[in-house]
Amino acid sequence: MAEKILLIDDDIDTLRLVGLMLQRQGFEVQVASNGPQALGMAKADPPNLIVLDVMMPEMDGYEVARNLRADPATGEIPIIMFTAKGDVDDKVAGFEAGVDDYLTKPTQPRELIAHIRAVLARTAKRTAPLGPADGRAHLIAVLAARGGLGVTSVALNLGITLREDTKKDVVVAEFRPGQGTIGLELGYQNSESLNRLLKRRPNEISASEIEAELTSHPLGTRLLLSSYQPRDSQLMASVANFEAITRHIAHTARYVIIDLGPALTPVADKVIKLCDEIILVVEPVPQTVTHTKALVNDLFNLGVGEGKITPVLVNRVRSDVQLSWSQVQDQLGLNIAVIFTPAPELAFQASMKNLPIVLQQRDSLTAQQYNKLAERITQRSK
Repeated sequence: MAEKILLIDDDIDTLRLVGLMLQRQGFEVQVASNGPQALGMAKADPPNLIVLDVMMPEMDGYEVARNLRADPATGEIPIIMFTAKGDVDDKVAGFEAGVDDYLTKPTQPRELIAHIRAVLARTAKRTAPLGPADGRAHLIAVLAARGGLGVTSVALNLGITLREDTKKDVVVAEFRPGQGTIGLELGYQNSESLNRLLKRRPNEISASEIEAELTSHPLGTRLLLSSYQPRDSQLMASVANFEAITRHIAHTARYVIIDLGPALTPVADKVIKLCDEIILVVEPVPQTVTHTKALVNDLFNLGVGEGKITPVLVNRVRSDVQLSWSQVQDQLGLNIAVIFTPAPELAFQASMKNLPIVLQQRDSLTAQQYNKLAERITQRSK
């Protein structure tokens, strides 16, 4: 299929001449003569690349570029600014607005074609489809229907256990800006790594950029840490960035565990569709089970098959008023994979030493339960 290019210029002769030249090179060409028209076209039918003029009525090219970058539907489309404005300040303004390349009119047709092909080639490398041949990770999302159920604890301890059991590369990623706890629990001072990725443009995110932000635990598991500053929660709106991070983080390890926290947020909605397995954390409390059953139904409606969902039961307190594991299983309509028994003393001791709970006492029942879950995952990922 021919690659699609959207030309945006108020000069009809430029649209006609450049459009004809691109068609002769095998591209499919769309044209827009002003900014608002171009934004509507780009969102309705995203092109592979945009060639954008600066000097236009209603909305200049810089404003068009900023609007394109701000919209998740168009934020990753590569942009070449093609204009008669050739001063350094003009070029700086273009790159600050988010363009990928800047070319000054007039130019030879072959130079424009060369720039277009180079930008398309760079974009293709960044967004290449993932697959087994690429060494793609087994992506595991961890979430719950409500907060306070221990999602982060499950994600971290599973990541540590998988690394120790398989000796393969493992990454644990906290997708919870403003609510990060792993850095605090393990005593790391810098937990701004995810923030930096979320503040970039989606098309700037790559596996190498993510690798540079990972923090290594002494046992080899690597961590993408979230900020614990509440104000950073606003970065949850960067849905396109989370999707880009998920696609590229799959090329950084054999197993990637993503802490999605509670609820089916817009971020979780996008990320879950890219994952191979979903670990659903539930506690044996009637209201929580009802809430979790609703989440399971939502996952089914998203097209997530029953075989991808792995429920784990976390007993946080010893109580005779809780449901039994068989009652939880019957109400959910899914088999419980692992039951984590209460271990408050062990958890407290681990917290005081900035250790994951599985490392506080390696032969504990809790560690054995994580080993069981890790073994299940390694079998499913073969």
